Amino acid sequence: MFNKGQYTRRFGRGYKNYQVRRGRSCADWKNYGGKLFLKRGRLFLTCEVKGIDGFSLVDRLQSLKIAVYRIKTEENKTIFSIDYCDRKKFFAISKNMCYNISILKYYGQVSPFKKIVENVGFTLCFACFLALSILFDGYFSKTVYLGDGEYLKPQIQKVFLEEGVKEGSFFNFDEKELAKKIASSSDRFSFVSVKKSGRILYVEAYLKTESYLPIDTKKESIKSTVTGTVKSINLLSGTPKVKVGDRVEVGDVLIDGSYEKDEKIYQLYALGEVEIVAEFKCDYKTFSKGEKYKSRAVAVAIENLGKDEIIGSEVKEKTVGIEFYYEVTLYYGVTVS
Repeated sequence: MFNKGQYTRRFGRGYKNYQVRRGRSCADWKNYGGKLFLKRGRLFLTCEVKGIDGFSLVDRLQSLKIAVYRIKTEENKTIFSIDYCDRKKFFAISKNMCYNISILKYYGQVSPFKKIVENVGFTLCFACFLALSILFDGYFSKTVYLGDGEYLKPQIQKVFLEEGVKEGSFFNFDEKELAKKIASSSDRFSFVSVKKSGRILYVEAYLKTESYLPIDTKKESIKSTVTGTVKSINLLSGTPKVKVGDRVEVGDVLIDGSYEKDEKIYQLYALGEVEIVAEFKCDYKTFSKGEKYKSRAVAVAIENLGKDEIIGSEVKEKTVGIEFYYEVTLYYGVTVS
């Protein structure tokens, strides 16, 4: 609160007039203790008053102790500046006077921030939006597997788990280094690429072309050694008894060494290779449910199978009486020749 006696004792009677000349009135000092949004002398606005004898408005302002600066008179208009803190008083005084008043510009120490000061809410919202956009740009919510990625998905996810790559989390990994770690995790990979675009992580992976032992040219037929689904057939001699997508059991004939010509059957040799996506089933008994026990069931099934290169897995819940099981089906590649 402004104390007139205190300032009069300290500065003398000339203090009030001195402050008015500087553009501060005693009423301003009553509000100076934090109530004014901007301190005086930091921001000014230049006004243009159109009308006859616009200088009379300047006299009126000065008589009401509103400091006026940079006064300039031209034909039918007067240009001057006032402190930004006096703007409300100025427009209240000139409201009922016959003048056409417009603001030409702002100047002062904080003039570049004038828009920010007047639009604090909008500025804060925009700043929050910008910060959230930058923050969430690093997140990814979906993983897309390309090439042979779907078949190699379990091995890829195993590396993701070890490295802490998880959907719905922040992705701050080097894409090339992550691709190298995936490729080196198994000799089944011939090529791996990892790329994040927007909120999607693309993983492109391809199987390596494997070398096989020489084909036995004395077989009359080639039979399946596993239960599964036919993925591809490479026929060199004989007649295929299955097609891609067929489900086969152990002992089913895949390629027969005979072929038919002119209604006659000729017996030769069965030559070829059949790639099968084999299945291995395993029941895991547990007393509790949850992702931890489901993952444990898959790990036990892989250990029982004795193969690390798994194409995929499927887990189903099964109840027998009062006992609860996880039924795990593992998928892995087998080439029969």
